Amino acid sequence: MGKEHSVIIVPGLGDETRFLAFATRFWRGQGLEPIVYSVGWRDGENEFLPKLKRLMGLIDKLVGKGNVVSLLGTSAGGSAVLNAFIERKNVVHKIINVSGRLRTGPVTGFRSFKSKTASSPAFAQSIRLFEAREETLSAVDRRKIMTVRALFGDELVPSETTILQGAYNTVVPTPEHVFSIGMALTLFSEPLIMFLKDK
Repeated sequence: MGKEHSVIIVPGLGDETRFLAFATRFWRGQGLEPIVYSVGWRDGENEFLPKLKRLMGLIDKLVGKGNVVSLLGTSAGGSAVLNAFIERKNVVHKIINVSGRLRTGPVTGFRSFKSKTASSPAFAQSIRLFEAREETLSAVDRRKIMTVRALFGDELVPSETTILQGAYNTVVPTPEHVFSIGMALTLFSEPLIMFLKDK
């Protein structure tokens, strides 16, 4: 019997844990065990580092059980899982960012960094932290990372802020932020599942 492959799924600002658990429940039939983990973007704790520390604690706990551990972040969860990967490169198997802003990007307009992080200082800190450390990712690290974005436009996250040079950057043939996340995890999930399972 092989090791259990745990996939920690970190939601976005809306903390849609039940939706994500429902959307990925069939992944178990593919040999993956989804674990939806809320970091609590709007829980009143405005500092990101304690949230990151707890996420790393979960990674360490699963690795300690002998599990293979991968990370998947949706929307705001994308920067969180990339930050966790930087801290735990030696134990994390694969990482997927689904429609998640990884850098500040536009400073004006509806999709500006300030506008989209206004409700969560911790989210703003998560983006800035990853952006400051992005260059520490090696070519080997980047091959462990997949990014997924909406082909026909995301009204919340500019596509150029989701892409990571040297990673496997792909699209789902859909418009709109939440809809594209849902489709990436369900109807168009095969590339994600195969990426996670790849040795």
